[in-house]
Amino acid sequence: MNTEYIRKKVTLLPREEVVFESSGNMLAGTLFTPEGPGPYPAMAFLVGSGGVSKRLGEAWGFYMWVTLAEHCVSKGVAVLLFDKPGLGGSTGNWEAQTFDDRADDALAAVRFLQTRKVVDRQKIGLIGHSQGGWIAQLAASKSKEVGFIISLAGPYISVYEQILMDRENHLLVAGASPMKKLVDMTATRALFLTARVAEKVGYKHPIMNILDYDPRPILPEVTCPVLALFGEKDVLCLPGPSLDVIKSLMPKGDVTTKVFPQTNHLFWRCKTGSTKEYEKLDKRFVPEFLESITSWMKSKDIVKGGRQGETTVV
Repeated sequence: MNTEYIRKKVTLLPREEVVFESSGNMLAGTLFTPEGPGPYPAMAFLVGSGGVSKRLGEAWGFYMWVTLAEHCVSKGVAVLLFDKPGLGGSTGNWEAQTFDDRADDALAAVRFLQTRKVVDRQKIGLIGHSQGGWIAQLAASKSKEVGFIISLAGPYISVYEQILMDRENHLLVAGASPMKKLVDMTATRALFLTARVAEKVGYKHPIMNILDYDPRPILPEVTCPVLALFGEKDVLCLPGPSLDVIKSLMPKGDVTTKVFPQTNHLFWRCKTGSTKEYEKLDKRFVPEFLESITSWMKSKDIVKGGRQGETTVV
């Protein structure tokens, strides 16, 4: 897949540059809509951690959000991409945000979409990647206005657990010695302890805004349909622990899960899952990834052409 071609193709889609308010900040975004009068189902995209703009979502030369937007619009779904506070055209400071703040931004995006005549108010959802998956869960637990959520490599464990998982798995696939693992993991825990001590004496590192977040208490409150997709070799978010939490805390929920074999955090085909191999990989979604999203949306009657029960919880 030529990512530059995809990026240019999306710029030709019907679009509108928009601004909406959230907690005193003005968030800038782009609303892409399918051809025709509508109304359409719609999704707001929630990016992961760090200073990532909504404009392209570029990672290692791959335009993840642009590719997803093009696919969703081609299937009849309107897409809202927007910048975090302080990035692109948005005001504020994303580094000062808690997950509750980010969830409030997500709900502000949903409410903005409710005001658009081309959008079906009954079919507005959130799609989040990585940290954005946590945010989609939290927003859905806060408001029934979220009609569905799609979580892409989104953890269902705590932030602290996920960071340690990330570091430990990278050491494992790198073939680190037992002593190297012990020293490195001890140092990582010591850094977090230092951040906690520093907060008590007046310095708050931005990580402390999110380090103690654990989604487990809010997951039973998520009652909308959920699609949770994982990469088998995603060392940042191994599927097993999150799947265990889903089975334990959402046993009666409308939750569909799928694990893609030999894929990493970006749903590319991979060998080890380590970010150190990303530059060498074929930078495209595995073929079944986008189709899985489409099939699920059809099965939930979000887009036309599906039947209930068309997808399977695995």
